[in-house]
Amino acid sequence: MSLEIRPITLDEVEQAEFITAYSFNNPDRRDLTQAVERSRRFYPPEWSLASFEGGEMTAFIRMIPFAHRINGRSLSFAGVGPVVALPQHRRKGHVGALLRRGLEVMRDRGQVLSGLHTPHPSLYRRFGWEIASVRKTYSFAPKDVALRAQPGERGRLRMLGPDDWTQLDRVYRQHSAQRNGAIHRGEVWWREAIFAPSQPAPADVALWEDGRGEPQGYVVYHQRTGAEQDMPVFWVREVTALTTDAYLNLIAYLLRHDLPKAIHWGAPIDDPFFSLVEDQTKVRAEIEYDMMLRVCEVEGALRQRAPADRERTLSLALGVSDASAPWNEGTWQIEIADGVVKVERTDGAPELSLPVAALAPVFNGFLSPGAAALAGLATAKDEETLATADAVFAVTHPPYCADGF
Repeated sequence: MSLEIRPITLDEVEQAEFITAYSFNNPDRRDLTQAVERSRRFYPPEWSLASFEGGEMTAFIRMIPFAHRINGRSLSFAGVGPVVALPQHRRKGHVGALLRRGLEVMRDRGQVLSGLHTPHPSLYRRFGWEIASVRKTYSFAPKDVALRAQPGERGRLRMLGPDDWTQLDRVYRQHSAQRNGAIHRGEVWWREAIFAPSQPAPADVALWEDGRGEPQGYVVYHQRTGAEQDMPVFWVREVTALTTDAYLNLIAYLLRHDLPKAIHWGAPIDDPFFSLVEDQTKVRAEIEYDMMLRVCEVEGALRQRAPADRERTLSLALGVSDASAPWNEGTWQIEIADGVVKVERTDGAPELSLPVAALAPVFNGFLSPGAAALAGLATAKDEETLATADAVFAVTHPPYCADGF
């Protein structure tokens, strides 16, 4: 039986939402009214692809357009999620067909990168996605933690609601301007993802202002009462601070929530909280893989990527293999001078060669070319080439994205 792949229609939104809810064992599958209404409001059908066999929808993906920052410059990006299939149609190649077609769609839209979150990285690795960031998760009892430093200015904290999203966005934009991995957030994303009405518990958001009344940081967290617990489950989604005082005041604020047995906090790998704690034995820190990244269109991605050091002049012939997106195959000559990146296809021999899945974590700085070569994921002409490649793909900060899709 032939497989049809196309965007869904508005009349098929309910079917797509059922596949999504069933795949994630969401109890809302018994009543899809809110999910369907939300999908129709915020996700145009053209952002989707679905597979149909004998007229039945079998699998579904969504590709949400974002802008993604690397070294202070925005790159066109697609957040892929959900990726779901009905159990009776799994292991038939339907999801793979959707992902390959999705790569063509993202390329045609100019989305040079895509990212996704999954508990099954091996599946997506086959199609060119690769783990390209990690999350550091702290767990601690707030009553047990003392800090080695205190803020010099107390300022004030204010609780905010969804209508205050512009105050948060101002801080977020300043913070993410030179970060690596952050996405641009619009009003819909602030209201629907950050304040999170669809989460198990609505988000609480506290903004910290300095003595002049200037917003300098905020924290987003969720408090949920477990059915078998007498204390709330406390999850810190995001701490964003522009200054030392903002960071220290926000941490102190979190520690004053002393009813939870434990606070769990997802943070970037370079977050300094562990060094701030007086007794580190009171804090458990675990590293978990986070987002998988894919270079959808190599030439455009290389051209849009800003160099970390804009004063250096660099040249590298990069060879890429890509079975799922053959337009990326070949050797690409990268020339960087005066902060400008030029890229063109060349018939010359590559100096550094790697598959597209290995290119993704190299591209965003999660893995240096030297480390990729050490692990056998890339091959280089010589040590001098590796040094050049390390400079070409250097980043100002380790990659991290606080958002899921």
